[in-house]
Amino acid sequence: MLTPSPALEAALASGVTTLCWCWRVTRRDGPVFGFTDHDRDLTVDGLVFLAGSGFGGADRECTAGFAPGQTGLAGALDAETVTQADLEAGLWSGALVEILRVDWSAPESFVRTARGELGEIRCRDGRFEADLLGPAHRLETMTGRVFARRCDAELGDARCGVDAGHGGFALGCDKRFATCRDRFANTLNFRGFPYMVGNDMLQASPASEPVRDGGSRGLVS
Repeated sequence: MLTPSPALEAALASGVTTLCWCWRVTRRDGPVFGFTDHDRDLTVDGLVFLAGSGFGGADRECTAGFAPGQTGLAGALDAETVTQADLEAGLWSGALVEILRVDWSAPESFVRTARGELGEIRCRDGRFEADLLGPAHRLETMTGRVFARRCDAELGDARCGVDAGHGGFALGCDKRFATCRDRFANTLNFRGFPYMVGNDMLQASPASEPVRDGGSRGLVS
């Protein structure tokens, strides 16, 4: 439920104390778990939310969108729900977290206030802590390749292919096409785009060169 029902709106407006927080956590491999800070288990939207788990932390300071690293969750390790073995195996990493505001006297009245996913998870003293990341963090995740003139491989890695025994290996690589060509004779594995037009070409005056047939692009250094 994305908007509160009239009954919940009335409860929120009245300032009553029959409200609690619930967290619905969906792991990437499918299982769904419910946790609540109420003093007894609640069934909300068909799922049992367990009390006494110590689950919480991403509470009243959450804002829409969740800036990455802005908030977090914590809870107790439990043999039946959150185990250290599962955490270490990465089963909880990236799990979807939905935060619900629930009227525990009428659990059918609830509203989802925010959502995010679990980031880095840390275990200590029988408890775990995890960063809660919102949708905005995906905008900061690099996907695909970056198109640039210089190579984006690391010298000697699988994409580069230069053997560590190569005579020029100790000199390193500045990722320029000319270095790849002249020092390593490795242009077939060059992972940059040396002929890509840059700002210098875009800003050049039409009258700055007598002949503009693209031939100079072959003189990449």
